[in-house]
Amino acid sequence: MKRRMHAAVLSVLALILGTGALVFTTSGAAHADINGTVTLTPSGGTVTDKPFVTGLSLSAGCPAPYQDALRVSLITPDGLTKALLVVKDGAPYTSVPAEVTLPATAPTGDAYVSISTALRTVADGTYPLTVECGLATPATDQALRTYTMAIEITGQNWAVKQTAPATQTTVTLTESPVGHAQVNNKVALTAKVQPADAAGRVQFLRDGTSQIATATVADGTATAQLPALANPALVPLGAIFVPDDNTKYTQSSTTVSYAIVDEPDVTVLDDTGNALSDTPNLKGGQKIAVTATGFLPAPSGSSGESVDLTLDGAAATPATAPADSAGAVDNLAYTLPGSVADGSHKLTLTGHTSGIAVDFPFTVGAAASTSGTTAGDTSGDTSGDSSGSTAGDTSGDSSGATAGDTSGDTSGDTSGASGSDTGGDSGGDIGGGSGDSGGTSGGTSGGGGTLAATGATGVLPLTGLALVLAAGGGYAVHRVRRNGKLLSFGPSARD
Repeated sequence: MKRRMHAAVLSVLALILGTGALVFTTSGAAHADINGTVTLTPSGGTVTDKPFVTGLSLSAGCPAPYQDALRVSLITPDGLTKALLVVKDGAPYTSVPAEVTLPATAPTGDAYVSISTALRTVADGTYPLTVECGLATPATDQALRTYTMAIEITGQNWAVKQTAPATQTTVTLTESPVGHAQVNNKVALTAKVQPADAAGRVQFLRDGTSQIATATVADGTATAQLPALANPALVPLGAIFVPDDNTKYTQSSTTVSYAIVDEPDVTVLDDTGNALSDTPNLKGGQKIAVTATGFLPAPSGSSGESVDLTLDGAAATPATAPADSAGAVDNLAYTLPGSVADGSHKLTLTGHTSGIAVDFPFTVGAAASTSGTTAGDTSGDTSGDSSGSTAGDTSGDSSGATAGDTSGDTSGDTSGASGSDTGGDSGGDIGGGSGDSGGTSGGTSGGGGTLAATGATGVLPLTGLALVLAAGGGYAVHRVRRNGKLLSFGPSARD
């Protein structure tokens, strides 16, 4: 019981020292990049020895600034790192070689763990052993500088195993879409391992600890998918390559920062705080406040990407603004130049890093499209409605047809054509809609030329047909009356 309690206490102590006092990665052997050898004293022992060695020598020492502490660990077959020693006694380790003597009891600030306690379940086999040079504060580079060797465990004994150095591996992580993705969209992750023939698997991580997926490496590639996220944020992503044979290939890792951005949108308020409609008509010198979303979010405690502001492609004032933690530019004050010309214009906010652009179109003065629509609407609508609808309704069928034909053809054609010239087809179409309710004349007037011609052409054939029918009817009456067969009342001479 005492033995288990001591082991638990020392395990907790090692964890505290490894994570609080020193900066060591938790993903295994981060970089086996020191070209040197480790000599253990003694070169063998039992799995219950604590410390498991009494001394060690590092042939190339520890490079600056990684000279504040040492961590000695075993790598398990499933890629986990199990710390045996966390040592600060005798630091800084600046000598070459670096000689470290371990007393029987761990000095204050150091931690000793036996092999059996670290592994919990001891199985026979070959285990990579790493010695990492570390730094006490994460100045600029938190990567550890590492020596690698191996020990062989048989039953309750261990011994240094002389093996060829494991081949260094590297892993890189790419995302699709590249650089950023909009909220509520999945992101494809691809890890590339070199050498490509290194067999193993890749663990994909989010936020350093949360595992997204584990995928087997095939031809140097492993893939996974980042689930869709609902809120904009900068997401730390990681990939750890764990070799199937960790005596043949080293473990390697990489991290990247990936942006989840909001959907691009823009809201503009006038100087009274009212939201402007789409493509509003503004005046030179008018003050507005612009809020735009969809840019790269800011890292915690700092500003996001710079957002450039342009008017019709030229730099505006203010020229830039920082995005906030949600990737938004909030209530950016802007005054429209007093000399801005009449016509269509566009304010554009562009992320300096991402290239994401959000446009706000507007007009100044009387734009051509506005004046044309007004002219066509007034001329076509008024003429068609007054001439066709009023005259047709008041005068009856004959008067309406005549007045509608004359007025609709003349007035509708003339004013409709005028509306077509100044405002395009919109003026004629609008006028036609009104005139149509007034009967034939209104339809003629509203058509603005084309429909007027159609109405005039249709009246002449109908008039001719009416004359033919009238003549035929008169002749028929004459013949019937002559034959005495015309309908009459009362007795006739023949009765």
